[in-house]
Amino acid sequence: MSRSQFADELRSLIDDLAAANGPDLWAALVELGLPRIGIEEERGGAGGSLDDLLVVVESLAGHGIGVPVVEASTADWILGHTGKLADGLATVLLLAEAPDATSGTVSAELTSVPWARDATRLVLCAPGSAPFLVNLGDPTVHVRNVDNIAGEPRDTVVLTGTPVTAAEGGPAYEEVRERLALLWSAAVLGASHGAYRLTRTYVSEREQFGAPLLKIPAVAGNLARMRVQLVQADAALSLAREARGSSGAVEIVRITTAAAATEIAQIAHQLHGAMGITEEYPLHRLTRRLWSWRDAVASERRWAESLGRRAAEAGETGVWTRITAPAATPASED
Repeated sequence: MSRSQFADELRSLIDDLAAANGPDLWAALVELGLPRIGIEEERGGAGGSLDDLLVVVESLAGHGIGVPVVEASTADWILGHTGKLADGLATVLLLAEAPDATSGTVSAELTSVPWARDATRLVLCAPGSAPFLVNLGDPTVHVRNVDNIAGEPRDTVVLTGTPVTAAEGGPAYEEVRERLALLWSAAVLGASHGAYRLTRTYVSEREQFGAPLLKIPAVAGNLARMRVQLVQADAALSLAREARGSSGAVEIVRITTAAAATEIAQIAHQLHGAMGITEEYPLHRLTRRLWSWRDAVASERRWAESLGRRAAEAGETGVWTRITAPAATPASED
């Protein structure tokens, strides 16, 4: 089976699961092993590659589904470097600097910890340090529930002399950050495609003065602007997949998908009018996630600053070589 055929099968599987979209969706994903794609089977993973996992993440996001697939898959990928994976939900948090764990314990207040209330393990990653593993069931751990704008858990975790274990042999902070950036880019891209498809269908079917809204030049022009953003974001993600670990690829895809998220969400609501803000209509499930996910890992401004520093270090010749290099051709939108 070719890679494209396998990707199509994954998308079809996600479509079927999304159509059911019951309360046990996450359990179904776990049972199928989808969050552990990209981890070796002998470590407790499902095999496959990061590219396969990106397809899963993008497809779920395209349906406006919020599940901890990005965080759980990354945490398990880190832990898979150190031994066989255990059952239960693991999550991950990036820190600006490593916590003081010289005593084998950590005291800290951690904010915006994804899905902490539902997780059993937390992996802390910081520059220049091995990842640390925290048992969230330890009596010294207190979790305060906090939600982001999409209604997803971004909790505060208070550690008071909590025992931690160094995950020796785990990937470096930079590798974890890059993987999270790629996965969140795929999530933003998926939700952007979902918002575009929903909007395109709406303006094609909704009539005004006896004709579809799409016949109005301003509406058609705005829909075209959404499509342009998608083409750019598709190309950026394709480039990042091919140039993984290459200078600037991650920054480019995060900047491009963040910009796409902003414009696509704005135009989608403009073209839907009042319908787009009703609780019953599914648009908000996509746009609220676009607003929440666009700055995951780091803000668009931080990525732009990082890219600027890389460009300054590369010099004129390096920048020219990079921007004139052949780019991957993005997939077409039906």
